[in-house]
This record gives sequence, C-alpha cells and structure tokens, in this order.
Amino acid sequence: MSGRTRRESAAGTLFGSEGAQGGVMAKGLEVQNGHSGHPDQSDRVEVEEFHEHTNFITAFFFWVKSWALPGIGMFCEAYFVFSIGNLKPIFTQIYPHCYGKPHSDCSAELVDSQTYTQVVGIMLGMLSLGFIADKIGRKWGSVCCASFMFVGGILLTASSGPTLAGWATMFTISQFIYGYGVGGEYPLASSSAAERAEANKQLRFRRGEMIVCTFAMQGWGNFVNTAIICILLAIFGQTSKSYNNRSLEAVWRLSFGLGLIPVTGMLIYRLFFLQESKVWIRKHMGAEMAMREQSVMWGHYWHRLVGTAGAWFFWDVSFYGNKLFQSTFIAIIAPGSSILTGLLWTLLNSFVALVGYYFSAFTIDKMWMGRVRLQVMGFLWVFVIFLICAIFYQDLIKKQYIAVFQFLYFFSSFWGQFGPNATTWMLPGEVFPTEVRATCHGISAAVGKAGALVAGIWFSYLTATGRFYVSAFFNLAGLLLTILFVPNIISLDLREGDRRWDALMAREPHAYTGEAVNPKNLSLFERMIGYGKHYDPEADRRARKDEGIRSAGNIEAAKAAGPV
Repeated sequence: MSGRTRRESAAGTLFGSEGAQGGVMAKGLEVQNGHSGHPDQSDRVEVEEFHEHTNFITAFFFWVKSWALPGIGMFCEAYFVFSIGNLKPIFTQIYPHCYGKPHSDCSAELVDSQTYTQVVGIMLGMLSLGFIADKIGRKWGSVCCASFMFVGGILLTASSGPTLAGWATMFTISQFIYGYGVGGEYPLASSSAAERAEANKQLRFRRGEMIVCTFAMQGWGNFVNTAIICILLAIFGQTSKSYNNRSLEAVWRLSFGLGLIPVTGMLIYRLFFLQESKVWIRKHMGAEMAMREQSVMWGHYWHRLVGTAGAWFFWDVSFYGNKLFQSTFIAIIAPGSSILTGLLWTLLNSFVALVGYYFSAFTIDKMWMGRVRLQVMGFLWVFVIFLICAIFYQDLIKKQYIAVFQFLYFFSSFWGQFGPNATTWMLPGEVFPTEVRATCHGISAAVGKAGALVAGIWFSYLTATGRFYVSAFFNLAGLLLTILFVPNIISLDLREGDRRWDALMAREPHAYTGEAVNPKNLSLFERMIGYGKHYDPEADRRARKDEGIRSAGNIEAAKAAGPV
C-alpha cells in the first residue's frame, strides 16, 4: 500500500494519534522505505467505542477522555511550574534570610535563578525529547518525559540541605529536572490532539476544540495547585498572619507531594499500558531521509516557523512575566493581606483564565472566528489593557481605583486564554505537515519558552509600570507577526498539507495544486511571495481521482495480505 493511500484511507477510520501520524511519501520514496500498513486495531476499537455510545453521559465521558488523557502532561506542567509564584509568599515567610532582604543566607543570584531555571529545562526538553521521541518511538519518548517529571517531582518534595543555601540549590536543580521532562510534553500533546481529531470524521471540524481542550488541562493544573495550597493552609490553621513555619513547610511539601499523584499515574500508564504506534514503526526512516526532511522543512516552512515561534515568544514574555510575578500584583490589589487571602485572589484569577480557555475551545472552529482572528483579537485586547495599566498605574493603585485595577488585571487573564495562550500552542500542531509537525512544534515551543526566560530575568529589574509597558509592546509585536506570517487553516483538511509535503519531498513543488495552496489557507507573506499562484482546483480534482483509484486497489490488497 502506498504512503498516500494509507494516510487517506486510515485517517477516516482511526481515532488516535498513531493513525494520523502515518507518513506519506512521494511515489519514488514509498518504494525506498518499503512502507505498507494497516490501521492500528486499538485505534479502530477506540473510534468504534466513541460512536457506539449514544447516551449523553457516556458520550460526554468519552469526549472528556479524548482530550484529558493526552493533556495530563500539561496539567502536571502547570501544577508545578506555576507553583513557583504561588509559593513565593510562603517561602518569604519561612526563609526570610533567603527570600527576603538582605539575602544573608542565600545569594540573590541563586534565589533569582529559581524563577527561570525551570524554564531553561523546559526549553531543552522541548528540543531534545521531541527529537528523541521521533527516533525511539512515541511510547518511550512519552515514558522519558514522565520519568523526568517523576524524579524531579520527588526531588522538589524532598528538597533539603545542610544549610539554607544548600536547600535552595537542590530545589533549583530539581526544578530544572522537572522542567526538562515537561518540555517533551509540548510537541507530543499538541500534535497528538490535532491528529486524533483529524483522524475521526465526527471531530474533523472540531479539531481546534480538541486541541484547545487538551491545552486547557494547563489551566486546570494552575487552578488545582492554587486551590490545594489554599486548602492546606486552612487545614494547618495558617489563615491569619500568626504563622507557624513548620506548618507552612508542611503545606508546600504536601502540595508538591499531592502533585506527584497524577505524575505517578501518568508514568505507570505510559510504561505498562501505552502501546507503541504501529504507524510510527512503519514510518521510521533512516538518516538520509531525515536529512531530506530537514532541508524541505527549513526551505519551505521557515516563514511559518517565524510566525508560530515568534508569536509564541512575544506572548510568553508577557504571559510568564506577569505570571511569575503575580504575587507582586496581588499584593497591590490586596495590600497587607494574609498569605491565604492573597492566594484566594490568585485562585479567582486562575478561574477567570480557565473560563477563557473554554471560550477559545468553543469558538475557535467557528468560521466567523478561526485561529488567526482569535489570536489577533487576544493580542489586541491584552495590548490595550496593559497599556492602560501602564499609563494610569499611579492612579490605579490608589484605594479608590483598586477595583478598576483588579478588573483590568483579571480581564487581561481572560483575554490571554481567550486568545494567544491557546492559539500559540495549537497552531504549530496544524500548520505543518505530519512528518515534521512534532519537530516544528518543539522548536516553536522552545522559542516561546525563551520568551518566558527573558521575562524571568528582565522583569526582575523592571518596575511594575515598566512590566506593563513591556508586556503591551510585546503583545503588539505578536499581533503584527501573526497577521504577516500565520495562515488561518480552519477549514483545511490536514491531509492536504501532507499531500503538498509529498510533492516537496519528490522535488516537484508545483505538482501539487490543491487546497493547501489556496490563497485563503496561506499567510499574508505566502500570498505575497506567490505560493497561491499554483492553486488549480480542477487539476487537483483530477489528481485526487487518480489517487482514489490507486487507493481502492491498495486497500483490497492490504485486506488480502492480512495484519502487519
């Protein structure tokens, strides 16, 4: 069976990331790699189960399962990563000579590094674990991610040292290890969600919804972490300013320990129950083909990488810059409040953001919205809000205007999720062909996290007004980059992008004339350089008819041959 046949026939029946990750090669390359294939039977069973359940509750359960399982890594990521900001007031109370001023027991550099060390680990994980997963398989790539997160989570929970500086050093190293494992989740989760939706006819036009719902697990991780810390503070009686340091230490260690429960479950599932993709096994290619893929990817998709990676970078400067220093802004909203009161405000902010995730999920597939319009709209709103906060900051922090400041800050969280935080994560999972989708997503995510790293270092030297000005500027830059380089492929079948990839791999870029080069599915830059001039729907219709004839014959041959 040809690679193209396998993708187009299997994609309509599979409901799993493995099915959609099956590769397509041009005619000459198919023989070279000796691909033949059948849909993964486990995926066939899953799609049958999905369609058989007509009961609303059961159908809802399978719908949640379809994005919650692939999103559990994002849940664990947010639970631990965003806990840095949540725990800062507790650490300041317990370890005043390390987190307060002066830094008599810990160097200021060591304490400041905790803000961005985990981000460095995430970046390295995005680049290396995504690449490794392409070489050793999806199963073992996922196991690697979960293993690093498991070890890092244990070390975070048990961090100690002979001195306070020793404890802080171990805590920082543990964050790096955990972050490294988290990094691999980004390219795997987004690509899997996109292909899982594309593989099922019922969900193909809800592809954006499925991807964003998967990503919304990040919002749940942040919300649950904040809620658990609040509950633990209440349980240990730390609701007023009469703190007991031993109780506060128990709170932060228990919060990490409880976070290990989903990490452990994820590792066990992937180690003992997750099956390797049969399509990945058939698709695994040698070094020569991998080099060819890299050449085509950089030669024909560099501008899309500029769009997805650049917009993600600009957004993360703004998003993580404000998230990592959230406790500072909460202190302005609720001055002189207890740790618990401050965290309750943070919990409210997390809930507002969580609502934004689902506004994105349920509008992103609407033709009147789409991916690019949603991203541009979110960037624009956050730009306006932060610009207002910067210009009128000295007035907004006055007692009579605190409620206005609070509304603006929370409103920015809503538009961040109902906009670029969701779309920058999902777009790299759509605008690149299957063969390089995870790689391009990993690159985009790593560049994005570089923005978080920049924010972690730079924002510590800025005033509150300066942070708002910088955030506003980067949102405006993200808006302009999106308009120029990011295509809106809301109605494009992802297999069309793969058909175009086939032509590029066969060194026949003009042979493809289908929907992937339709000007409406191209970015402004791609239209400017003439990618759309080869669009010819009639010629493509004839080509698809020929491919369909070959498809039918190959399907019958595959059935006769039996399972691979």
